[in-house]
This record gives sequence, structure tokens and C-alpha cells, in this order.
Amino acid sequence: MKKTHKTWGLISLAVLMLAGCTKPSSTNQEAQAAPDGAAAAKSSQLTVGITNPPLMFNPIDADGSGSSGAVFTYRYFFDSLVKTVGPLDFKMALAESFTTDDNQTFKIAIQKNASWTDGKPITAHDVEFTINLIANPKTITTLRSAIFALDGLNEKGMLPAGTEKLSSIKVIDDKHLELKTAKPVDPNLIYERFSDLLIVPKHILENTDPSQLNQNPFWRNPNVTSGPYKFVKYENKSYVELAANESYYRGAPKIAKVFVKIMPAANMVAQLQSGELDMNAAQGTGNIPASEWKTVKSFPNLRTEEEKTRRYNSVEINMERFPDKKVRQALAYAIDRQMIVDQLMPGAGELQDGPYSTSHPYYDKNVKKYAYDPEKAKQMLKEAGFDMNKSIELIVPTGDKTREMAGNIIQQNLQAIGLKVKQVNFDFPTTVSRLVKGDFDLALSSFGSIMDPDGPANIYRSTAALNDMRYKSKTIDDLFNRGMNETDKTKRFAIYSELQNTIQEDVPLITVYSEYNLIAISKSVEGKGGVVDGMHYDVNQWYRK
Repeated sequence: MKKTHKTWGLISLAVLMLAGCTKPSSTNQEAQAAPDGAAAAKSSQLTVGITNPPLMFNPIDADGSGSSGAVFTYRYFFDSLVKTVGPLDFKMALAESFTTDDNQTFKIAIQKNASWTDGKPITAHDVEFTINLIANPKTITTLRSAIFALDGLNEKGMLPAGTEKLSSIKVIDDKHLELKTAKPVDPNLIYERFSDLLIVPKHILENTDPSQLNQNPFWRNPNVTSGPYKFVKYENKSYVELAANESYYRGAPKIAKVFVKIMPAANMVAQLQSGELDMNAAQGTGNIPASEWKTVKSFPNLRTEEEKTRRYNSVEINMERFPDKKVRQALAYAIDRQMIVDQLMPGAGELQDGPYSTSHPYYDKNVKKYAYDPEKAKQMLKEAGFDMNKSIELIVPTGDKTREMAGNIIQQNLQAIGLKVKQVNFDFPTTVSRLVKGDFDLALSSFGSIMDPDGPANIYRSTAALNDMRYKSKTIDDLFNRGMNETDKTKRFAIYSELQNTIQEDVPLITVYSEYNLIAISKSVEGKGGVVDGMHYDVNQWYRK
């Protein structure tokens, strides 16, 4: 019997985890201006604020691109096969259909009229090329977790030695292909993971050495793309200019220009009030400081929204420099996390304990927690024989006012128990570079997770792309493997409960707080601004009133 999907919306956890019964629903369907252009041009443009400047726009490697600011921006001009628009709610994008009869073989049909902006059709060969590029061991990528379930990959999620392409990808013709997983899996895991996998043009990149992918100049001028908007230019650390893709397969955008402006969060508040910004990006890369949220909500020209997120801020710990678990636990007890939430984000955030937020369906309310206990922290450091004269560097990235203030409190907390902690501040791309190289002691950063509980695998697996901490645990790797292969809801919850408690016991990072997604958008704009899921899906339908 053919299994089909209806748009779910918010439904009970029991229903959410019924494996093998869903597929995404199907949907078919140049004025030049400066970022602060005149009123005449304003009606044909949208201006969005972010705080983190991109380095480039490579959807295969979010870290190399400068992380969240780049990710938010390139989702305007690169599309995925399917998109997440709500919790376990999926809609078609480049795929016309994405179905399975057995939860192991997935049949994909590409939109017939989908084309790259240079006029060449988007084909199954582009999908195959993108997946094999991610699987290539020479490629630096943050997306291996997206394809981890596919058959033929080694234990690191890569092509085995001597293999050039996955046999689990079968191209039928230009517009049809099949993917096969190593074992039957919950289809929602595939759909949610593939929402993050943006397809890149084979005919532009096929001659690039995968080991040199990030050096390709295409990522700094991506002029062949698939999304509702086309890349025009990036004025370094100032703004990105985009123009409507008139040939977009889901319909030409109603707004001709998009400018993504880069600025400190404090400037964002002022420009939302003045109307220079139409909206903030939210989603971590353009959040309004929680301390100013009440003020922003009072602006008469804006409509506002707040939502709980699956994103959290944490103190990453370099495991090579702090190998003793007792020392890492002491650092966790030393931080007054509740004070950070109460003082910096009253009513706009909450404590985070472990890799799942309290709103996540797999959050274990009994997970191991670290209450503020400076005396216990000092005793544990003494028992561990920690050198209290050791100089410790705490990296706090600039651009997010709440995170900067949290960094100050964390530094003071650690100094209060006798540690010699020096805070250093870098912009976000520099911070990411330091983390990737392992050139840090402690660093304040943020992570996000998909709705499926396998989401944190991209952070905590020994081989994970975002495992800056150098955390290596066979127990955790085995639990992720068991969790991915289990479809029974009760058994799966037990696996991920053990996983989050093990992570909390090992403390490769100290989870601190989850800040709510704070969204402000001009009342003159009709669109779904700033939300965690599906913000970019219908931007071609947005319009100015």
C-alpha cells in the first residue's frame, strides 16, 4: 500500500513517531536600490537585519561560510528537495515528489520546470553530485549528518576508500532518482535532514577538487543558483544584495530586491523603529536583545512574535586541554546560569540542560542538571589537582548583545572560584575559525537541532562536523546508531534519554540558556518573517501592502 503524507501541524508525540507512514505534501505552483534607498524604491524591496557577517556562501560547509549569517542568506538563493515549515511538517521544493513504500528506498521526482539561473535544468544528476560531494572524504563539510542513513557509507559517514560514488543513489533519468538507506528508517528523519541539504550545480562545480572546494571563487559570487532570489553582490560586512529570480519554478517573487544588512543588535533595534529595516532575521543570527524586546514590542510600525526554539547557547570546552571530567563538571557548577536567564532575558528565555530544549519531544525532564554551587566547584577542582595558576581564555563572539553580557557573567563566575580567566572577543567568522582549528580553551557559542532526536549527532558524534570540543565517546556513537535504527517510540525515547544524561555527565560543553526566537516585522510586509521553520519557503509570495 502506498504511504502518503498529510500536513501534520502540531500533533501528539505518539503520532509524531509512527514510522513509515508519511511523505511530504506537494505544492506546485529590476529596480536598483541601495540598502537605505529612497521611498520610491522601498516598495519594491525588503531589508532584513542580521548580526553575523558571512565569509562566503557555500551550503556544503556552513562553518567555512561564516556559519549562521551565511546560512540565513544563502537559503534565499539555493533550494533543497524538501523544506521543513513546522514541527515534522514538510513541503516540496525542488522535489515534485519524495516517497517511500518500505521506509528504505526513497523515490524522488525533480520539478519539471526547475532550472538554474543560467537556464540549465536542475536534474537528478545535480542531486547525485551534491550528495557524493558531501560523502567525499576530501570535502570539508558540515552536512554529513544529513546523509548518514544512506547505504554504502563508512562509520564516519564518508565514502569508503577506493569508492568515488554511492551505489545507494540510482539516477533513473534527468528528473528521477532513488535513494536507499542502510536500514529502514523513520521517513521524517530523511525529510528533516534533507531540508538542510541544499543542491548545488554540477555543471559549475564538477571539475573542482573536493579538497579545494572552499577555495572555489564561485562561493563568493554564486551567480548560478536555484532559489527565489539571485545573488547580486556582497558588500563585505555591510550587506548582501539579492534580486528576484523571474524564472523561479514556484513563481517569480513579488518583491524585486532583498537586502540583508549586517549590523550590531543595538543598531537593529533603532533601524526597526525608523523603518530602515523591515524585519530582523531572528533564528540566532539576527535576534533582538532580550533586554530590549519590551521596547521593540511597543513600536507601532511592527508586528512581533516570540517562539521557543531548539537552539541553545553553551560554553564549549576543549577536551584536549581539559581532559579531566571532574574539572569540566566543576566549571559547570561554577556558572550561575539562572542569574543569566533572570537578568538578561526575563520572559524571553530559559535554562538549557543537555542537548534538547524543554520544548523538544525527547527532552528528559530528569536529565542531569548543574545547579549553581561555587563551593562544590572549588572542592572538585581541588580534588582533581587542577593548577589554579593556569591561564584560561574564554572566547566570546561579538554581535549578539545578550551573549556578550552572558560572557561577562560567566567570566566573573569562573574568576570567583579562583580561576584565572581572560575574556577575548572576536567577530563570529574568526570565532568559528578558532573553534574549527581547536585553538581555544573555552568558547561561548550556539547550536541548534532538528525535531528528530538524532539532531545533536552533528555536534556530539566523534566524527561530527560541529564537534569543536574534540569529544570522543564510543558510548555516545553507539547510542546515536541505535537511536537512528529504532522506530519504536518508547524504546527510542529510552535511548535518547541515556544519551543526553551521558553527555551531561561527560560535559564536553556546558549548556547555559535557550533564548526565544524574537521576531519583528514591518506591518507593511505580508510574510512569515524570522520563524525557525519555513521562513524562506514562501518568500516568493511575500508582498508589500
